[in-house]
Amino acid sequence: MVPCAVGLIATVVSCFFMAPSTHKVPPVAIAAPQHSVASHFKAEGLPVFATEADAVAALNQFVSHLELIDHAKKRGPAGLAGKPRAQSGRMLNEAESLALLQRHGVPVIGHQLCRAAEEAARALTALGAPVAVKGCSADIVHKTELGLVELNLRTAGEVRAAFERMQRVIEEQRARFDGVIVARMAPGRRELLIGARIDPVFGPVVVVGDGGKYVEAMPDVQLLLPPFVTEDVTRVLSRLRIAPLLSGVRGEPPLDVAAFSQAVAAVGRLMLDSSAGVTNLDLNPVIVGAQGEGCWAVDAVVYADGDKG
Repeated sequence: MVPCAVGLIATVVSCFFMAPSTHKVPPVAIAAPQHSVASHFKAEGLPVFATEADAVAALNQFVSHLELIDHAKKRGPAGLAGKPRAQSGRMLNEAESLALLQRHGVPVIGHQLCRAAEEAARALTALGAPVAVKGCSADIVHKTELGLVELNLRTAGEVRAAFERMQRVIEEQRARFDGVIVARMAPGRRELLIGARIDPVFGPVVVVGDGGKYVEAMPDVQLLLPPFVTEDVTRVLSRLRIAPLLSGVRGEPPLDVAAFSQAVAAVGRLMLDSSAGVTNLDLNPVIVGAQGEGCWAVDAVVYADGDKG
């Protein structure tokens, strides 16, 4: 009786999902809380979950990924041509990361890399107050925790003092001091993120979603498989929980989704470009302005294969 009931559950779960047209066999997942029942299905190589909710979630993830693959295939040859790229690489410092992104069409915030306190003070004059000052080292990923990010600095004295503090902190960490980045303060309205990596199974994968410091606590992201175009980005952005905010709520203007989508598409092309050698990147936050104002990557961590980047 129980195996029949579980079989019925499996059939019902599978019928809720339609695989893409290229996938001839409908996906099936088994929900069997009893070990004695589950073992029979596992022995046949079938996916077994303890609850129907887990089975439905697994099927949803499976079908969503098939749709991503089908969509990418329609755009052209997917994956990496030639020799497979490594999944690791050396971390570039932030100035190198921003320069690489800018060369490949990703908009970045106006900034200068400064290797002396007086040079940083001159950068304030060139960029205009207020500015952000960030310590720059290829040996340090998380700068905020070490006090290596200071915002809204308005005077040359503040910038000089920040430079000296950051140099001292980085050297105390026994890390390489590459200078400080003096950057314009971005005037946008929302922090989003763009991430990408070379997956050992799927190749290039790009992630987009809500950004800022709470991304790990409250993740809200969607995946894309290159190659894709801006319309694909806009489509997946509409699936985010924060999607209504992108269109403007309570009198707020809509965000510049078009500019952000173009930036994501540029990252997709970058991840397909084996000559760039990028294996992993994290752009968080990308500050997005109101419609027509654009967007800017203001923080970037990029890993590149070998001596590339």
